[in-house]
Amino acid sequence: MKNLIIILVILICIQKQLIAQQNTFDTIVRDLNNDKVMDTLINYYESGSSCGGRTISIINGKSQEKNSLNNYGCYNTFTKKIRIPESLTLRANRLFLDVFEENLLPQKRAHMDSSLKWLISAELNLKQLDAHPFFNIIASPKTNWQSSILAVPEAYYLNISGDTLQRLIGKTKENFRTKNEQGYLVYYTVGYHIKTLENLTPIAQNEDYQIYKTDHAVFVKKGSTYRWVFISDENVTGAPGRHSWVSINQIQLIDNYLIIHQDVPPDSLYNIQIVNIETQKIGRLNFSPSYNNWTDKGGMHTFRVIDDVLVFTEYGEPELKKIQLKELFKTLNKS
Repeated sequence: MKNLIIILVILICIQKQLIAQQNTFDTIVRDLNNDKVMDTLINYYESGSSCGGRTISIINGKSQEKNSLNNYGCYNTFTKKIRIPESLTLRANRLFLDVFEENLLPQKRAHMDSSLKWLISAELNLKQLDAHPFFNIIASPKTNWQSSILAVPEAYYLNISGDTLQRLIGKTKENFRTKNEQGYLVYYTVGYHIKTLENLTPIAQNEDYQIYKTDHAVFVKKGSTYRWVFISDENVTGAPGRHSWVSINQIQLIDNYLIIHQDVPPDSLYNIQIVNIETQKIGRLNFSPSYNNWTDKGGMHTFRVIDDVLVFTEYGEPELKKIQLKELFKTLNKS
């Protein structure tokens, strides 16, 4: 009986692993560049529990040259930056590049929408802080209020090159061959889990602002204008291991500031993010807010604001952490 139980446990573990890891492989042989020679297209898709993506490889039938592009990445970010191999930028390989774009990328757009502008601006204006009294990162996106209601677009990509490509992919510490390199900025929006924002109800408001949230984003209505003020993304603010886990928990509005409880499962900790709505500056607290304070009673499930003091429990600390909001907001504005 004991051996049977062990076998059943092993089979269940194997089944879970197979479900978590799904791979598909497909090969097509045809003339892809109209030179009357058969070429080979290899389409490989790999999907794991937290990362995945597709790799497209093309073997030129005449020269046997092989080129590959992939959109592999993890499910905690909405963007993917892809660098085009120099050989694919040659005129002789233009038709091959068309095949890559058709099989690897979503629809093409000429310009960024407002949410992608926020993400890229925040990523390019991000500071990692050491030994700061309150914050471990400060992001300073620069976007405008807009008169039309915000929207979450279908997934799309943009062509990028030169300095823009280097600044974005440079964040991932990849090396560059020339300053004239070309690439793609891909925006995968399915993780927002929402298509329209028009019917949302504000979760907080005062005389100046109405605050709205989705699973992973926060936006503000001011008068008849709108602006994104926070999006959970690993490249900027941190994020859950995958976007199927909701990250935006509690939000409190205090004057022109937001205090956001951001869950980042599977981590047992959570983040507290401070946002200045007008300057757009975001600061992530450098403490370890947690439900687990190593006591029998457990910690607070989220932060509270009591008499202008931010109160929360830290991981492994039985005593409550208390920070004066006045000092917190003042330090954010000066950082």
